Amino acid sequence: MAKKKAYKNFIYALIFFSGLSLGILLIWPGILKNDNRKCFTKIIKDGSDGKVSIETVFSIEPQYLIKINNARNKYSKILFVGDYCFRK
Repeated sequence: MAKKKAYKNFIYALIFFSGLSLGILLIWPGILKNDNRKCFTKIIKDGSDGKVSIETVFSIEPQYLIKINNARNKYSKILFVGDYCFRK
């Protein structure tokens, strides 16, 4: 009985993580490219202390800067940075 439940939970977890991975790939197709991931980590690392270098500001398009600046919370800001880097 316990093996059957564990097997069922494993299948559910496998389906969940497969769906999550597929969803992320559909939303951000550029996440598989190394340059795009470097862009994302560079912006996140640079802005993590609250101060952003001028080089990073000039590397982002103005429309995304406005969206990132107007975001209400950190989660939204990370989503906008992801949109900028992964949807190129």
